[in-house]
Amino acid sequence: MRDVTEQEAQRLIAFATERLGRQEGNGQCWTLVNNAFENLDFHKPSAIYNWGREVEQLANARPGDVFQFSRFEVTVRVENDGGYEERTESRGAPRHTAILESIDENGIATFLECNVYENFNVQRNRFYVRTADLESGEGERTTVRVSGRFTIYRPQKSE
Repeated sequence: MRDVTEQEAQRLIAFATERLGRQEGNGQCWTLVNNAFENLDFHKPSAIYNWGREVEQLANARPGDVFQFSRFEVTVRVENDGGYEERTESRGAPRHTAILESIDENGIATFLECNVYENFNVQRNRFYVRTADLESGEGERTTVRVSGRFTIYRPQKSE
């Protein structure tokens, strides 16, 4: 087996983006990835929720990698002018599968996913995937705390 190329990974992203706003198969999160793998002739290991070669570091993640979340939760608190706003998002109760579309230097990732908050349609969502303390130039402070875990998989292709 070999890692998919960046061009092949873009085909995985294209498969998902072509389905934005529509239900793929039964609408379960893993179905989107599974159907894409079958359509693109990517190798699916026999282990459940294993989508290829494990990528050890978040810094090495690239578009087209598959994230397998397990009881993952992110809390974002934004403070400014003496007040604050706080929100919490979760993925994986107990598990959730999503395709990475992009990630920025602050740890905000964009995912293509479905079966999020009882919506079975394919959707694009952005959320933090790492703890961070960020300051803006206008006195705004953002504190990000994550719990739970995720595994990053690099899809594989037969030679």
